[in-house]
Amino acid sequence: MNTSPTTRRRLIIDCDPGHDDFAAIALAVMSGAFDIEAITAVCGNAPLARTSANALAIADALGTAIPVHAGAVAPLIHRYEFPAAFHGVTGLDSTGATLPPPRRALAPGHAALEILARVNAAPGEITLVVLGPMTNVALALALDPEMAGKVKELVFMGGGLIGGNVTPRAEFNLWADPEAAAIVLRSGIKATMFGLDVTNRAFIDGDDLARVRAAVPGANPVADIIQFYTDRSGDVAAGRVPGPALHDTCPLAWLIDPALFTIESLGVTVATQPGPHYGATDADRRPWAPEGSARIGVALDLDRPAVARHVTDALVEAARRIARR
Repeated sequence: MNTSPTTRRRLIIDCDPGHDDFAAIALAVMSGAFDIEAITAVCGNAPLARTSANALAIADALGTAIPVHAGAVAPLIHRYEFPAAFHGVTGLDSTGATLPPPRRALAPGHAALEILARVNAAPGEITLVVLGPMTNVALALALDPEMAGKVKELVFMGGGLIGGNVTPRAEFNLWADPEAAAIVLRSGIKATMFGLDVTNRAFIDGDDLARVRAAVPGANPVADIIQFYTDRSGDVAAGRVPGPALHDTCPLAWLIDPALFTIESLGVTVATQPGPHYGATDADRRPWAPEGSARIGVALDLDRPAVARHVTDALVEAARRIARR
């Protein structure tokens, strides 16, 4: 899908690559719908040294000149073990071929400062796409709380009303730094949440992965990266879904085509008290937001086949582009 330059949305993608981050960045780049002004990295799926290197490798392999900035090395308060069981020790492990090494270096400057500077330079024009813990955005807001009113909107993968994936109640991205998520949502920023309610169903199946594999016979890092994630998926192993849920693609798919998702405005809170609910999101459907909650858009349903087509098409084109590099 290509969009005329006059309608292209300006983005900053804040992420912690991560296999589904890879798919999301590929979707953003290959769609032609966005001007991606920067990619900012945060610790999350792996330590910052890994996630920032992965983000740079992805941006470079896809043939872009998007600057990549490293950000927070740790959550505001929470400390945890990185989820190598799902993403491998590099955060972007593969069953075979890997991305080529980048031909450039990380851009200077901390991610939070970069986010703040770009938003302040273009009030009302920058959409923040947050695909990992919200630490970088919370730091930017701590430096300048007025930034919340200057962001066009924030779309994020995180949370969920149906339960969690890292604890029975909490989803990983918000659990990794719930204090940061609470700061961001309480800031008054216009936000839309893509939680496990929809992202668990944002999977590609075996036929989709076969298309990606067939796009480049021989060494195919895109197919091998997605295959690694597929092999580590507990839902795939249990037979609940026929392929990996590429959670982080959902915010980008919605920006490309809002008709793919059902969104409801709800009052959302993030639990920051220690205990079994730590990092969980709760929503209130009453027509007013109780004290301490933010009224934001929450994705509750999706057109899964259409989302899968968008994502698979992007991965096919990414595989071909990387092969020509």
